[in-house]
Amino acid sequence: MTKKRVSIVVIITFILISLFLVYWFYFSKPTALPADDELAKQMNEIFPEANVETIQETIQLDQDHVYVPFISSKDTYGASYWVWERRKWRPVYIDTVGEPIIWMIDGKKPSSSFIVWNLHPDDQISHANFALVRERGFHISNNEHNYTPRIQMENEVSLKEESYGALELPEDWQAFLNQENKRASLQKSHINTTSIFPDIGLYIGWTPYNEKDEISFPESSVNGHGFYNGDIETDFVRFINESELEE
Repeated sequence: MTKKRVSIVVIITFILISLFLVYWFYFSKPTALPADDELAKQMNEIFPEANVETIQETIQLDQDHVYVPFISSKDTYGASYWVWERRKWRPVYIDTVGEPIIWMIDGKKPSSSFIVWNLHPDDQISHANFALVRERGFHISNNEHNYTPRIQMENEVSLKEESYGALELPEDWQAFLNQENKRASLQKSHINTTSIFPDIGLYIGWTPYNEKDEISFPESSVNGHGFYNGDIETDFVRFINESELEE
């Protein structure tokens, strides 16, 4: 074998090994999530103020993303957001409060977005009404009058058994959001590229209720702070008074 052929074989072998290592490091399938005590240990090392004491559950959203609600030693109810990347599980965000937020796992894809929450039991929330809302609007462009009707889609969730959970966006919500993003793109609007919502008049909100079916603001679930330990895309869930909803 000539030196030239040997060199070619060596180069090809090196490329194949490099590709294998890249795949192994970045695209290998996730291992099992660490045990609860290990999860708590990692969170407390990264963000000591979390004071994680009890892992309530590990909620698998997809193969690479897990929502982990917890209770701290100070009786606060928080959550952590775990992602499998570079061959290990790590919390990319730890929050000491559990009010609902939207975790947008894959950019602007509504199909990979979840509403997650971990409410404090002291708030005594028995159920919540989540709503996707597009406010009505009117504008003039190129002498054309454009009216946008109000859209309101609702989804009620019971919180009697557990005060934490994860809700995948309903299919009709996903379809509507995809339609709105497509429409905004065709109109060359100022699209928010980091959110599933292309317009400030489009949002997800919630209305929490107690056992008497009265609106009850979750005072114990809204005051706290979080710590970022990686890249994550989230959006807040707006509190909606009953008077803001339409029949």
